[in-house]
Amino acid sequence: MKKSTNKSARWFRFSQVLQSILASCSLLLPIGAAAQDPFSNPSFGEVSLISGFEPDPHTVSIYAGGSVDLSASRLVDCVGFVSDAPDYRVVYDSDNQQRSLSFYAESESDTVLLINDPDGEWYCNDDYSDELGLASGLDFSSPQSGVYDIWVGSYENEFSSATLYVTELGYLIDPEAEGSDPDDGVRGSASSGTAFFVSESGHLITNFHVVSECSSIQFQLPGEPPVAATVIATNAVYDLALLKAELEKPPANFPFARRPGLGQEIVVYGFPLRGDLSSQGNLTSGVISALTGLNDDLSMFQVSAQIQPGNSGGPVLDRYGSVTGVIVAMADAGYFAEQSGSIPQNINFAIRPGIVQSFLDINNIDYQYNAGETELRIAEIAEIAQTFTGALVCESF
Repeated sequence: MKKSTNKSARWFRFSQVLQSILASCSLLLPIGAAAQDPFSNPSFGEVSLISGFEPDPHTVSIYAGGSVDLSASRLVDCVGFVSDAPDYRVVYDSDNQQRSLSFYAESESDTVLLINDPDGEWYCNDDYSDELGLASGLDFSSPQSGVYDIWVGSYENEFSSATLYVTELGYLIDPEAEGSDPDDGVRGSASSGTAFFVSESGHLITNFHVVSECSSIQFQLPGEPPVAATVIATNAVYDLALLKAELEKPPANFPFARRPGLGQEIVVYGFPLRGDLSSQGNLTSGVISALTGLNDDLSMFQVSAQIQPGNSGGPVLDRYGSVTGVIVAMADAGYFAEQSGSIPQNINFAIRPGIVQSFLDINNIDYQYNAGETELRIAEIAEIAQTFTGALVCESF
């Protein structure tokens, strides 16, 4: 797309389009809504960003929602309610760099994202990625310089708190991507780890870094003999591996329509420090202490439950006994001590369940859901976890 040079022309077209939206929705608007000034300042401010900006992602807290019903408009193919004035404005300078520009909204409620780009073109999305817990998002592969006006709406006609992310880090969802083993100094041991059943046919999930250097793999449930396991699919970008063992056991369940929530109680079960700690497995509990990983990585969340090398690949379970994440990393104490002079305590990370489910979908694995109507005691969760979680032991090349 060409770069827009006529600001007044852009605003004229902006006015025409927005007035059309308002007119088409007038029968549904409460009295006074249509009289709001469409050229008023963004409700939550604006920012100027030059390509290569830091920190990336740029984030802002807003309230999603409004009185304009997008479903009544023929101009955009979206369902939801937005305000008549923009929520946020980004003045972007591409600096002739070949970077993508992406916008995402994260909220406990379903959201819709509406953007008017520098050419006055409208883009809308209300169904981006359940994998990351992002109901709405838009990616511009070749963004031009200029003004991006952004509305974050709600699927229901109500307001909810939300976080808007602006990033040049690239597409967040690329489940078929290939890459090298992440080298951030926080990964666990590659000689042993944890895995758990995700199908009734013997399919197992673990971390890629656990099995990446294995010439042979043994999987062992507590109190049972070990069996051979074979790697059948990997995704190094998200640090996931799919294995197959000739053993049929009841699989873990994934939550139905539940996303990881800040402060949510969780349980971690795995086989850390194999040979030193219990061969029957180790259980710790804690909470989800942050909804992103290192450097605001949206594919992960942070947990306070204690983990050790060998926990990698193990399930993070919610109070309903469903898998709400996969343990992947712990903070590098040496690195943080050198950088800040303090040693981090209980800063550990897990892969979001939707990322895992997307990986399973791509590989045609028939996994199971749990509606989770009744909370379980921690002892009950531990008993369930032991039926589908075991230790992985590998012999290296």
